[in-house]
Amino acid sequence: MIKLKKGFVFLRYKHTPMKTAVYAGSFDPITLGHLDIMLRAAKLFDTLYILVTNNIDKKTTFSVDERVQMIEKVTAQVPNIYVKSTNDLVVRFAEQHKVDTLIRGLRNVKDFEAEIALYHFNRNINQNIETIILFPSTIHTYVSSSAIKELVHFDSDISKYVPEVLIKDIVKGIKSKQLK
Repeated sequence: MIKLKKGFVFLRYKHTPMKTAVYAGSFDPITLGHLDIMLRAAKLFDTLYILVTNNIDKKTTFSVDERVQMIEKVTAQVPNIYVKSTNDLVVRFAEQHKVDTLIRGLRNVKDFEAEIALYHFNRNINQNIETIILFPSTIHTYVSSSAIKELVHFDSDISKYVPEVLIKDIVKGIKSKQLK
């Protein structure tokens, strides 16, 4: 037992329980920034769920199934990653799957404002689920799904920003959506 502050005790256990986390997002489409966070989080947790969500404020280009398939394609070699989807709150998915940690990516101040609000909402729903912020690697700091869509719209190269194996599918999906 370690005493940290008056009234606060931290118990050290001999056995560390298996840790499970969820990294959720719309991933429309998945970027190398997303993949960077997925792979780094997979090193930190025994089980990592990548959760494809529907953001009610965003009009998506790819269906949930297409986004799940893209993520499965680029994470297939990572044995502790499981790709799922939900139409519910992420914290409810976490409760149902006995997940104790939510992973969030944070690129800039704008992201911070949204993430801190989300953190407090999630804590109000379930204070036993912790949130951990991971920052993207420097080369992915300004990569976003919206920027990818804009680059494709203007026929620019996206190879520095998305997994190579998905480039053709992403370009085709974005171009076909523009034609509608």
